[in-house]
Amino acid sequence: MRKKSTIFIVEEHHEAYLIWKYAVAQGRIKPSNNILIHIDEHSDMGIPYLNIPAPKLNGDLSQIKDFTYKELTIATFILPAVYEGLFDDVYWIKHRHGKTNRKAHEMYIRSQNNAGTFLAGGQAGLLDKYDDASGSKSQDARRYRFYKQHINELKKFGTVVLDIDLDYFSCIQNPLQKELRIEITEEEYKHFHQTPYHRIRFFDFGRVDAVCENDRYYYYFNRIADPRESPLKVSADTIQQRIDRTIGFLKAKITNPPVITICRSRKSGYTPDDQCEFIETQLINALSKIYDIEDCTHVNNVPLSTDSQ
Repeated sequence: MRKKSTIFIVEEHHEAYLIWKYAVAQGRIKPSNNILIHIDEHSDMGIPYLNIPAPKLNGDLSQIKDFTYKELTIATFILPAVYEGLFDDVYWIKHRHGKTNRKAHEMYIRSQNNAGTFLAGGQAGLLDKYDDASGSKSQDARRYRFYKQHINELKKFGTVVLDIDLDYFSCIQNPLQKELRIEITEEEYKHFHQTPYHRIRFFDFGRVDAVCENDRYYYYFNRIADPRESPLKVSADTIQQRIDRTIGFLKAKITNPPVITICRSRKSGYTPDDQCEFIETQLINALSKIYDIEDCTHVNNVPLSTDSQ
């Protein structure tokens, strides 16, 4: 009898961390030594700045939810799971890597303050040199293997955790360039215009202007007269070709993953708003043809009470 797969839909990608913890609590995936297949235009392998350590793998899911939304971002949710031991191998699948690797990059992630918050990481070889120089062993370090590959380079796997971002199929290269307006005080408005070295001028989120409109004051981010088109956004035909190609390799290489997370990336703007629904529908339909899908659940419908564990 074939194992069944469950699809979990998340709005933004850090919510996958919450789903993984839920899946562990439900016995759908192992609490350690898993393989993550991460199909995404972006690596999402950033290191988060944590004020509190991650709850235990078997901890209260409501606490894990708070941690997910307060401490993680869409680019920093994988490495905390690696640090906890959930994944030993991470495969990042992208359309155009500058360079791919069949042999693993040996990496590490550790807490520099041994409290689970001040995380740091890099190549395992550097950690070995540090240990040799200091004459000690980094007890807190978690070693893992990282691969950058194209979909056709995947080997045949046993059980994996499958994670797919819709922006893999069509993407807005930099949605942060989309215009955003935030109301501010008159005092802040004057301070901005009187201060050439105002701190907000140096944040890396594009252009910023302070504007007065109808006696109210606003910051405008990326108020650009000639907005750029994303070169990563493709046609519906190309999207369908990419889905078909992806499904072909998944069918050949990965057998019924117990957990499949699908990230919309619509609210952040990385998946084009006018294509998101089409991509999601076509992808789920295609996955249903190669896997025995038991259920398809949105993250908002995942039971998080202690009683549900």
